[in-house]
Amino acid sequence: MKTYLVRGVPASIQLDSWWMDGAPPRPPAGKTGQRMHRNWAAPVALAGLISLADFLLWQVMPGLSLSVFGFCLLLAGLGATGGRGWGGVILGGVLFLPVIEQVQVLSLLFWLAGILLGGAWLALGGWPGTRQLTSGAIRLLALGPLHALRDMGGLLAFGRKGLPATDRMQGLVLGWALPLGLGLIFLSLLLEANPVIEDWLRRLDRMGLPDMSRIFFWAGMALVIWPFVILPGLRGQLLAKTRSVLIGPRQLPRILNDRAVRRSLFLFNLLFAVQTVMDATFLWGGAALPHGMNYAEYAHRGAYPLLVTALLAGLFALVARPYTGNDALVRLALLAFVAQNMLLVGSSLLRLELYVEAYGLTRLRMAAAIWMGLVAVWLAMILWQIVNRQSAGWLLARSLVLGLTLVYACMFVSFDRTIARYNLSHDVPLDAWYICNLGPAALPEILAYERQKARSLCVSSYPYLRKIDDWREWGFRDWRVFRSLGVMQSTGAAP
Repeated sequence: MKTYLVRGVPASIQLDSWWMDGAPPRPPAGKTGQRMHRNWAAPVALAGLISLADFLLWQVMPGLSLSVFGFCLLLAGLGATGGRGWGGVILGGVLFLPVIEQVQVLSLLFWLAGILLGGAWLALGGWPGTRQLTSGAIRLLALGPLHALRDMGGLLAFGRKGLPATDRMQGLVLGWALPLGLGLIFLSLLLEANPVIEDWLRRLDRMGLPDMSRIFFWAGMALVIWPFVILPGLRGQLLAKTRSVLIGPRQLPRILNDRAVRRSLFLFNLLFAVQTVMDATFLWGGAALPHGMNYAEYAHRGAYPLLVTALLAGLFALVARPYTGNDALVRLALLAFVAQNMLLVGSSLLRLELYVEAYGLTRLRMAAAIWMGLVAVWLAMILWQIVNRQSAGWLLARSLVLGLTLVYACMFVSFDRTIARYNLSHDVPLDAWYICNLGPAALPEILAYERQKARSLCVSSYPYLRKIDDWREWGFRDWRVFRSLGVMQSTGAAP
């Protein structure tokens, strides 16, 4: 039956006469409650999250507010996906914990990783695998703000009908990039050179108008927030085909060949055996050192160079493994080479321990001890890879997880307090200047030492501990310091 369309008839009456055509027509696009809900949900969520960001982050020292905002952002993404991918919220919450402990560079990186990985998990609708999740997080970081600019550009250019959204966005950027960019530069220069214009802006500020820096903050937060309120629409862009890169002899320089690897392994084993025997004699066996040399000096001379040597040797073992083939003798030489490197790392740890016992603990020495332990585990993984004939990708993935797990765990360790406690409780040269210039976490140990010795340690200044009056700036490590100081004041003893 031919369909006649009468202009001006309400959509509800058109739907009532569907029986004359034989099949119920679809409701007009944009007229249903569901479509209207979708149209309104994203802008409302955007406005709400911008207001939340203004309350939590604007002119507030970073602290607990960062994790609260990140969690709310992931919850908004969970709502946009209809509750699918809730594991991304849990992953984000776990990665937000270092920021709750203390805000520092590494904890901020974990916080950003939690937002990106959690958002990618939500956008993909569930666990997509480690490789796909990582790729999606990187694409979310790169494409999310661009997608927000495109959508906002489409809203601003909605009146220019007949042009695709991409063309409208391109025209908007090309038309305004030069005047706005140069205009902001000229404005900053004029403000610097003309106090009259600066006075005008101050008068506008006294009139109660919003601060321009605050408006820029809102605009920046809109670019961050918008991708999370439209996560389902980004799924296609975050899905990327990942290719596995195979590392083999054909991709390595020609200087690496069967004969070169075989000769290198036998030569390196001989060199390392000499060092292993010397360490077994002087470090483990306690033999007398040459005249004028003590164990602390011997330990200091070799701790860091041997660690670098073991690391380079481990990389060589990783590269040389494909050349072992079915030659049992070369394979045995490679296993012996890796095992000797593990002994070398053990000697480095013993050297570092002897040096710390003689001269005290520092941040660099603590980091070196952690790094040595990581290299030792990594060498053990290389040994396992060689024995079980695993691929280089197998080792790379597990090494990455091991390193990230170790760094994540270190976020919850108060290095400054550990250093101050060790140096003030052991018979080592007391470097008061170094201890007093540690972070505020060392303050309880310093005060306990001064109370015990009945003398002042920090003559000029103590580690600065900022008082926290705003819950948004709260940190778990600072709270522990305040609690320890409170215990000391109430009991009159060391915590």
